[in-house]
Amino acid sequence: MQLHLPSNENVMKPSDLCNTLPIIVVFIILCQASLFAQPVAERFELSEDVTIEHTTPDAYLVTHRFPWAANSLLVRCSDSVFVWIDTPYTDAATRQVLAWVQARFGPVRVTEINTGFHNDNLGGNGYLEEQGIPVYGSDLTARLVRDRAEQTRQQLLAMLHRPEFKRYYDAHAAAVYREPNRLFSAEAGLRLYIGNEDIEVFYPGPSHAPDNVVVYFPQKQLLFGGCMVKALNAQNLGFTADADLTGWPVALQKVLQKYGDARVVVPGHGTVGGIDLIHHTLNLF
Repeated sequence: MQLHLPSNENVMKPSDLCNTLPIIVVFIILCQASLFAQPVAERFELSEDVTIEHTTPDAYLVTHRFPWAANSLLVRCSDSVFVWIDTPYTDAATRQVLAWVQARFGPVRVTEINTGFHNDNLGGNGYLEEQGIPVYGSDLTARLVRDRAEQTRQQLLAMLHRPEFKRYYDAHAAAVYREPNRLFSAEAGLRLYIGNEDIEVFYPGPSHAPDNVVVYFPQKQLLFGGCMVKALNAQNLGFTADADLTGWPVALQKVLQKYGDARVVVPGHGTVGGIDLIHHTLNLF
């Protein structure tokens, strides 16, 4: 029996291994990076004031900077059905967002939920109601729009008395605040079944404003905390002219107890996070 040994030209030499090893290491690093890299959220610039960010598979964060950045949230409940929580500050910005939704998804059915009476919660109600879109809000929110919205507007305008803010001042001064047109009892809360989603609207008591509610999507473990909840980079409670500083932390504890399983929490202003946003807000008191 003859043994055929490989010729020297087919044998890897130590020098060849040294030349190949860096390539192998780089290949392994690139493979690991692709395994653990997080997808970049899609971001859409509708105008200099309005952006939309695709934050979770079925949720789109709408941010309106006018001039302060405020969040509303579009949640896709089925192929052609959306729930919109809060609105941009103005009818014009609300029109922009709805046009984007229709251009991207085709004809859709939209339901709006207001979480409070401030203009960053319902400034776009007028346009939505003109389009025949149902706008849900509590009886307390409707009463506060009638009784206190003008007072809050004047507080807002006082902060905009600077030349560089003129276009914001003019728009806020001319805005018409519209009450929600589908009322529910704040104390009783609201439960909606829309598309494929079971949606809970919960009033935990006065907080940032007397009427703030939160909206929870149990299947998605998604909580819209609104202005009751501060982003992690917030160093103070922000605008507190309508706040109940004693009741606010109590309300947060109730939300934490009821929706402590939330994995995504959306604040009224700033970056989306997790349940730690509620703990952070409590630490600001």
